[in-house]
Amino acid sequence: MMIRRVVLGALVGALMVVATGCSKECVDPLDCRNEKGEPGEGREWACIDNKCEARETTPQEGRDAGTDAGTDAGTETDAGTDAGVMTVPEGGDCTANENCMAGLYCEGSGGSRKCEPLHIALTRSPTGGAPEAVVVRYKTPRSEPPAGTTEATKLSERTTGQSRFPRWNKDGTAVAFVEEDTGNTVTLVTRNLPLMAGQKTELTTGANAGGTLDFRYMEWEPSASIAWSKTTARAGGGEDVSGISVIPGTGGSVQPATNEGVFPSWAADGNSFAFSVSSFGVKTKVLGGAESPVSGAPNSSEQPLHNKANGVLLYLDAGGKAESIGGVSTPLTELFALNPGDTGTPAPKPVANVSSKDITVPSGQLKSFIANHTWAPGGTHAAYVRVYYIKPTGGEATLCTGGDNCEGKQGNVIYVRRIDSSGTPQGEEMELAAEATLPSFSPDGHFIAYLSGGQLRVQRIDPQATGAASLKVGSVITHTWSGTSVLSNRGDDHRPRWQPR
Repeated sequence: MMIRRVVLGALVGALMVVATGCSKECVDPLDCRNEKGEPGEGREWACIDNKCEARETTPQEGRDAGTDAGTDAGTETDAGTDAGVMTVPEGGDCTANENCMAGLYCEGSGGSRKCEPLHIALTRSPTGGAPEAVVVRYKTPRSEPPAGTTEATKLSERTTGQSRFPRWNKDGTAVAFVEEDTGNTVTLVTRNLPLMAGQKTELTTGANAGGTLDFRYMEWEPSASIAWSKTTARAGGGEDVSGISVIPGTGGSVQPATNEGVFPSWAADGNSFAFSVSSFGVKTKVLGGAESPVSGAPNSSEQPLHNKANGVLLYLDAGGKAESIGGVSTPLTELFALNPGDTGTPAPKPVANVSSKDITVPSGQLKSFIANHTWAPGGTHAAYVRVYYIKPTGGEATLCTGGDNCEGKQGNVIYVRRIDSSGTPQGEEMELAAEATLPSFSPDGHFIAYLSGGQLRVQRIDPQATGAASLKVGSVITHTWSGTSVLSNRGDDHRPRWQPR
């Protein structure tokens, strides 16, 4: 099966919380302020056991805030020891990730664990050098206002060859990635965090994994196994990608899971995944069990994605529609949600459709289609790229570049849309960033990482926002690495991935 997304990748270059025992009301004090307004003079919001509480900021007469367990976060209700609090700030003591505020991970050992900024894994390419898989904090620790980093940590310790496609395990304690030596031999390896010199596990080579030329569309968390789509050389040149294999993330034998299909997406149980098959649509596969078609998904549906909160799927579907853009036949994909739990045959729910608008300069149409979709882990939001292009009357369609001929539209614009637990879109789509691609939600749903201008950027969002004007919280965080460009030319393979928590 030949993958059409390679073409799209070249063209594009481009509120439920994660199920950790938390309720819906809040993750951190920002949620409380957004939902309930200001708490009143002399008081501040705290998210206690995921419920909003207005707490005193100064001690009452006859009451010592340093010893009163009702007002002192350092004693009985200490956010660093109460696993249900989720209010420990950066640098604070913690015993579990649930203690830490949004964007933070409880790391360390013994009694010295601290809430520190989450890592992001991605592939970058130094000028004149080989691509390399790296991990980086989403922000510079202790920076306020939040600032991007100037350095990243390379995962491979090899001095030659490439590395790429980093993927996290479900606990955020290990990263898998591909190493390629100068002889084009690929090896799938893992390393644990914190990184230690000389510590890595080689899981398999491409030759031992059924002769794959690469580990494309690879996914690990939330499963204990790593899945990927097999890549083979095509007679006459080029590559075909089809058939899904798996291997335990701790090591073991490679197992062929399917003979066809691509884009495996693990369900929350970690034992089954959805995938797409050309001219058939979307299927699910249980490891060691049967394949099943997804009821309601059209034969033209592709690239299914699970979230971690329910069985609702996101997928793209062009319905057979295509247009020549820059001389390349491009599927005009739209985004849909499908809830297998709906009664009868589930009906696809449109999330983002193609668009078309007549323009006069030049005479023709300003049009768009959808690409590079992703879920917020809790299933509360979808993010995607709307790809804008111009189709002049009697002329060749070309991608927009922000010029007057596209009414100022850039070719790639990231949008966010709220989705309820049934998969039904809520409100209008909200623009997040122009000339940007490959959005990725943090595990708590409060941040979106994306790629723009060869750089990694991170934007905090308000999950309760109902319009673009209130979606973004604070300024975008831009990571500036001298002489290095973040790769996006392989679409989802190059999407930045947040450390799970």
